[in-house]
Amino acid sequence: MPSKLYAKLKKFFPASIMMLLFIIINSFVAGVSAQTIVTGKVIGSDGAPVTGVTVQEKGTTGGTATDAAGEFSLSVSSTNATLNFSSLGYETQSMAIGGQSNLMVVMQGEAAKELEQVVVVGYGTQRKKDLTGSSASIKGSEIANVPVLTATQAIQGKVAGVQIVSSGAPGSTPNVRIRGVGSILGGADPLYVVDGIITNDIRNINSADILSVDILKDASSTAIYGARAANGVVLVTTKAGVKGTLTVNYNGYGGVK
Repeated sequence: MPSKLYAKLKKFFPASIMMLLFIIINSFVAGVSAQTIVTGKVIGSDGAPVTGVTVQEKGTTGGTATDAAGEFSLSVSSTNATLNFSSLGYETQSMAIGGQSNLMVVMQGEAAKELEQVVVVGYGTQRKKDLTGSSASIKGSEIANVPVLTATQAIQGKVAGVQIVSSGAPGSTPNVRIRGVGSILGGADPLYVVDGIITNDIRNINSADILSVDILKDASSTAIYGARAANGVVLVTTKAGVKGTLTVNYNGYGGVK
């Protein structure tokens, strides 16, 4: 505090109050002077700026984010602070300032995380461990390896609570019963949904073209599809084209009935 200002204030305030004001003002000035402004730029492994990277001083809750040019400016507590850089798809980076006022940070590659198993439910997907309803999922490879005429027959014996009975007659439709008969007026057959399209049968789908089959077995499926799902729902997801070299596969089966 300047001596002239101190002398003027001393005339109006007791010495104890003046001492308290002196301590408060000095603490405020010391705290402000301790703050250091650090600027920098964040780039990817290809040298391009990375937008939206969260920059935060270690041990604090505040922070900032990089702009469209990958640049940032942050006030830190000291010149020895450590900054954390995090962004979706990248590994979190930590860097000690070490007295520098301008930093260059390179995000070290994209973070590769293994996806958890998901189950198709109605109009979307859910992680299998978060799914509360009763459902079952069958991979397309398990169906394609079974030498049967229809995909429905390939599911037989693979899912608990699902009974599939075929008469054996040529062209006959197997009877599918999911946990018995759940509707009197709506019939006993489950609802078939192929790539989001509701259908009455899946006999016309090649088993080798199926990516996965998900079966909803309890009453929660009626919340999505209504009364039509009273006997359960069979969700079929077929394969889609992928980028790459053209590949031709042929599977042939022969039989007489």
